[in-house]
Amino acid sequence: MAFACKRQAVDLPLKISQTAAVLEVVHAAAGIVKSPVAITAMQVASRIWCLWGIVLPLAKQIIPYGLLSHSLQAQLGLPSWLNINFISLMTAWGCSEVIRYGFFALKEAFGTPPYFATWLRYSGFMLLYPVGVASELTMAWLALPHIKKRNMWSVDMPNKWNFGFSYYYLCILIMLTYIPGLPQLYGYMLTQRRKVLGGGGSTGARKAKAN
Repeated sequence: MAFACKRQAVDLPLKISQTAAVLEVVHAAAGIVKSPVAITAMQVASRIWCLWGIVLPLAKQIIPYGLLSHSLQAQLGLPSWLNINFISLMTAWGCSEVIRYGFFALKEAFGTPPYFATWLRYSGFMLLYPVGVASELTMAWLALPHIKKRNMWSVDMPNKWNFGFSYYYLCILIMLTYIPGLPQLYGYMLTQRRKVLGGGGSTGARKAKAN
């Protein structure tokens, strides 16, 4: 019961906020914002896959059972419903969005956002991105045995279409794409950080771009 109540509290906002992020790719492709399309699409796609392809269909199997055993959680005084990986995932996603959209809101309101907002926008990722990626991969890793056992969203041969598909192996392939993907995304943000904050102080704030 506790697990269901905790998950339902974030269920709808999580679905809306992460799915609506598809518009970020559309805006980048249409030139409304200056963000690179490929990097934006990569970031949005990984979150949508993790949410709709891992967390939601297997919530009861993977959210209550993290890397910590029930006995260890009890020894640490942690409630049985707590999954450190899920909490870190929600924290990384939530803080990233609050910082990013807070920056955009202040930029629209004042033209030049306050320096603290600019600093957070171009510094918060240094911690939040690795935590988010590690949490996404951990959730996927925990889901793999259940995906394989259920043969989830897979098509076995032989069949009349002469077509086979394994969602289990697709998930593994997606997880492997994080290896080149994270350094590319992280490197892009480090480059942006040097451009915006490289001058330091208010000079860096005045350079803030809508990336």
